[in-house]
Amino acid sequence: MEEPARFPRIQHEAIVRLLAADIVGEEAVLDRLRELRDEIAAISAQLHAAEAVARTIPTREAYLLLNHRLARRIVQAHTDWLNEVERELASRTRR
Repeated sequence: MEEPARFPRIQHEAIVRLLAADIVGEEAVLDRLRELRDEIAAISAQLHAAEAVARTIPTREAYLLLNHRLARRIVQAHTDWLNEVERELASRTRR
């Protein structure tokens, strides 16, 4: 706790896949990235369950819910990014 909090590293396999689109083809990348939607849905369900559990632990509830809200925003950012990638690549593959 003596050290300052640092910004977390951003490592994301989907980014690497997107960066390979010119090598493997945009359609192949789109197919694999679309599979993230199932994982995002599962994570959202897990967060919902975790929020319910947090409410049963009064001494930690506020801290847990703050972390769950951050997690939801991160999941939403990934969803927004996936939507953007999908729109961009889908429009390019239709040309």
